[in-house]
Amino acid sequence: MNSEFQISDDFILPLFDEIFVVKERDFSIEYNPLGMGKQKLLMLVSSDSEEFLPAVEMQLLQTIIEKGLRKTLDDVWIVNLKRFPEPTLNVLWEYFQPLQVIAWGVKSWLKEQDIPLDIHRQGYNKGAEMLVADDLTVYLNDQVLKGKLWMALQRMFFN
Repeated sequence: MNSEFQISDDFILPLFDEIFVVKERDFSIEYNPLGMGKQKLLMLVSSDSEEFLPAVEMQLLQTIIEKGLRKTLDDVWIVNLKRFPEPTLNVLWEYFQPLQVIAWGVKSWLKEQDIPLDIHRQGYNKGAEMLVADDLTVYLNDQVLKGKLWMALQRMFFN
């Protein structure tokens, strides 16, 4: 890395001390999210049996992303916390640097990370807007909860 950049003006030098901090990612650990995260939207899921989610839940999530949020899988990262090395809040935020996060059915993980958000509630955590949603299977047959989810997604993405 080239560190030849210098600011000679003593008046403005202190202003740039914090601006030009370069964070390097540790690429020695393979994270393997689904999607490319072009819009820095991180979706957290949890599945013991699948790489990401069972087929029915994955189909619902893809429908929510494409039709509900008007995005593609390339716009998001989907991360299965059960298959992620050291899935702590700090590691995830440092690696992905998300702008928005939707946590799907990971209540116990949220509690471990001291994130006090309720279902269908938004908040901010380390600079990222965050929405907590229920497990995707809940939305398959419950129209009332699906409506509450839709209202929360509209507040987050379209207001």
